[in-house]
Amino acid sequence: MEKNKFKNNLFEFSKLPYKEGSFASRAWGHPLHFLLSYPSKLKPSIAHYLVKFFSDKGDRILDPFSGSGTIPFEASFQGRIGLGSDINPLAFYTTRAKVNGISLKKIQTQVTELEKFIEENKLKSFKVEKEIITFYHKNTLQEILAAKEFFHQNKKKDYSFLIASVAHILHGNRPYALSRRSHNIMPWKPDGPTIYKNVIEHLQAKIHRMKKIELSKEFVNGKSYQKNTTHLPFENQTIDHIMTSPPFIQNRDFLRMNRIRLWFCGWDYEYQNKMKMKFLENFSNIDVYSEILKEYHRILKPNSNCILHLGIVKNINMAEELKIKGKKIGFKFKGIINEDSTKLESHGIRDRGATHTHQFLFLKK
Repeated sequence: MEKNKFKNNLFEFSKLPYKEGSFASRAWGHPLHFLLSYPSKLKPSIAHYLVKFFSDKGDRILDPFSGSGTIPFEASFQGRIGLGSDINPLAFYTTRAKVNGISLKKIQTQVTELEKFIEENKLKSFKVEKEIITFYHKNTLQEILAAKEFFHQNKKKDYSFLIASVAHILHGNRPYALSRRSHNIMPWKPDGPTIYKNVIEHLQAKIHRMKKIELSKEFVNGKSYQKNTTHLPFENQTIDHIMTSPPFIQNRDFLRMNRIRLWFCGWDYEYQNKMKMKFLENFSNIDVYSEILKEYHRILKPNSNCILHLGIVKNINMAEELKIKGKKIGFKFKGIINEDSTKLESHGIRDRGATHTHQFLFLKK
């Protein structure tokens, strides 16, 4: 990207265009942006402008903390190659479901396979966490357990769209959810009546909500990886740009908020506890980012962008600290843009964490 173009686009982005008009709505964007409820999810309109302003068609854009796949999907949607990587299987499946461009016809074939397996196996005995039993009617739970077993037995095949779709409807406070009344992001203790809900019927409804609008003609298939951000599966200088929103230090407990969906994706509660210190939000300081930035510097091409969506958490100014760490590694500092986050939507979650300012740190290799 030309120097003057970058400078002009940085100025335009500093006006926070994603807060104007229809872009201000969290519901803005293609339905696939909402394939899965996810904590601290980046607004699709932010991803839209990052991709639009700071990359060109055909570029390989990587989000090494892909989460629900917002940035990789928006990159693919705008004719770039959207690449996502994350340490956990929920993020891996959801990102892959968004960027692989799977057709509705193929999804329906997969649903038929899943339905057949559930009917043949829903009466079998499966191991399940005690807490999860409290969320469902016993017959709904048996169907969920059979579906989980189906995906486990077929994990070498790509059933990402179905996995992400079922994960989304596992709990919530609306009719789409398979559970008793809970929360769509965090599985709060359920209450209300225990009602049987057919998994396939609810899955079909979810699929058609997601596929009601075609992908853009510019859409380019991307890829998803399940890797630690300090050991990414890319050769030196092969990525055009990194755009990501890493976990804010000492802020959210990702595993607790996603424990049921992660269980469905193959991480039981015991394994989740073992993995806890692999998640950056549980680190006591920000020093770990030095290793992360070294890895980003390794895989990025010369003159490429590294854009981090960060936050001021308590007394930790993430952008200022990572600016210093990035310069030591060899990145060029291009700017910091701050946004007051005190009035952002909370989605019914009372504990908003300790972040009062969101930030965009712009580095260039």
